[in-house]
Amino acid sequence: MTASDFNILGKKILVGIIVTLIPFIIIVGGLYLTQRLLGDKPSPQVIHKN
Repeated sequence: MTASDFNILGKKILVGIIVTLIPFIIIVGGLYLTQRLLGDKPSPQVIHKN
């Protein structure tokens, strides 16, 4: 194999890793955002003045 073959192979492996990681990043980011938006937050206490 020549150097250009290794270069092409390395690029293909890198693209494959990136294409595999993007959906995982989207899913984890969506789950994190959903947890932050819908998580249990203490509700603010309302002080009534009489």
